[in-house]
Amino acid sequence: MIKQKPYNFLNLKIYPNKSLTLFTLIIFFIIFFLATSFASFYFLFIGAWPVSIFLLADFIVLYFAFIKYNKDSKMYDRIILKKKLLIINVSKTGTRSLEIIDPTWLRLKIYSDSKKQYLSIISRGKSVEVGKFLNIKELEDLAKVIKSALIEREKLFTFTS
Repeated sequence: MIKQKPYNFLNLKIYPNKSLTLFTLIIFFIIFFLATSFASFYFLFIGAWPVSIFLLADFIVLYFAFIKYNKDSKMYDRIILKKKLLIINVSKTGTRSLEIIDPTWLRLKIYSDSKKQYLSIISRGKSVEVGKFLNIKELEDLAKVIKSALIEREKLFTFTS
């Protein structure tokens, strides 16, 4: 009995662009907290206490902005091409959705307007959006990678069947 190896033509995990790691975020907050604290104490000692209230408000606003940044950076898309195309979307809240698509009649379309842009993977009337957090150039590169993996898949299944 001949054992067939499992085919794996594509296995991508796409993340949003991140400018800070957790370590750099902690370092930034420590430095910002120390600078804000020293400035607040200075203004308190010279009698300009309202300035320290605004510095505290700045720190709180920045803290909530980075909480939102951290939450938004947890989303990702995973694209796996074997015999079928599996697409796993993980949202900001951590909810997962799995779509299984037959890649035989697959169409890739980049959608872009002023508010959102994504790559739409369409097969037999079923459409899945991936890369909602990528820019146009990255979406074009993603479409090229998927297309070349689909071509390799078709070559293998066409010539070995």
